[in-house]
Amino acid sequence: MVAARSPAIATRRMNVVKLIADSPQDALEKVRDELGVDAVILNVRPVQAGVLKRMWNGKQVEVLATKSTPERSEKEAMLQLATRVGELEEELTERGASSVLQSNALNPDAKMPAKLAQMIAQAQGGRPEVAAMPAVQVLEELGLLPSHARWLSAHARNFLGGTKPRNLIEEMELLRDVLSEYWNQIARRVERPGNPVRVLVGPPGTGKTTALCKWMTQESLVNGKPVRAWRLDGDRGNTAEFLSLHSELMQIPVERFWDDNDQPPEDTIRFVDLPGVATNNSTALEALARGLADMPPMEIQLVLNASYDLGLLLRQARAFSHLSLSGILLTHIDEAERWSKVWNVMLATQLPISFLSGGQDIPGDFHRAIPENLFDAFVNAGLQAPSPAVG
Repeated sequence: MVAARSPAIATRRMNVVKLIADSPQDALEKVRDELGVDAVILNVRPVQAGVLKRMWNGKQVEVLATKSTPERSEKEAMLQLATRVGELEEELTERGASSVLQSNALNPDAKMPAKLAQMIAQAQGGRPEVAAMPAVQVLEELGLLPSHARWLSAHARNFLGGTKPRNLIEEMELLRDVLSEYWNQIARRVERPGNPVRVLVGPPGTGKTTALCKWMTQESLVNGKPVRAWRLDGDRGNTAEFLSLHSELMQIPVERFWDDNDQPPEDTIRFVDLPGVATNNSTALEALARGLADMPPMEIQLVLNASYDLGLLLRQARAFSHLSLSGILLTHIDEAERWSKVWNVMLATQLPISFLSGGQDIPGDFHRAIPENLFDAFVNAGLQAPSPAVG
């Protein structure tokens, strides 16, 4: 059983079924009986019980679920990508984009972060910089930052030891492999072993608590794992009552204080919710780091709102970079206008995008980010926006 996925890369769904049960566990059994083990859970919410039921238990659970068709195979995905790239190549040629891209050659002396300049130099291997690959120029036209395009072009040339793609489609497939492999390298570098405490941090208003409720519901209801949550205070009180209410519905224990002597079973998935911290409040950011230093091994996810401007996202990420972050969780992905933003954030922060979340339904649209799927979404989106801006 799975949770709903992003519309841009989701499986096609059939009719939605609404089921009422006395508890989340009963609801899960009903969903499996009605739709099978591969059913997709769309939303879970409390409802008032009928008159007779109310005498023993005043609350019931309403679950919206549906069946899903099998996901595309890798071969199908690559065929669709090839088709999209061919269409995009024709469109750019008709618009004269190729000549525009060549005339907009990047200035090697342009200012960029020292770390990124070092990445580009390493990818070039000390050789003189050459013009960007045509497929990289296409991605830049679709919103990839110029500095990232320079790095990608140099890195791609070294990826296969000098093997040269024969056409734009093969170049695009190569870039898909290069970016996906680099994403996975970063993910392995910051991965925390074992079963660490999942801690969500970020600025106020990013949808952190909603994302946490989605993640908890998916682990508990969909994956059948034991879950506990801690709603802790930071430099100010944690007022996320919604977390406590939803956890009560899901029968997930929520604590208000951390106790090192409280040791749940080893397979328990532990989540910590903290108040949002403003990026211009250096005192609160330092206090956050001190508080987390006293915690057991953690997987810290930075929660950012994907609908925000790229420049703001990068400033927010910089403000939390003093923490040992394991990844970035992007919320409001359904409101994001450009998939290029996902790749620009990953390359600029050198952190993997761990999860994507969209909408208010729980668990709704919440899923682990898969780089190959996101690359396909990036290219596909290029056909829908004639002249996307960088972002």
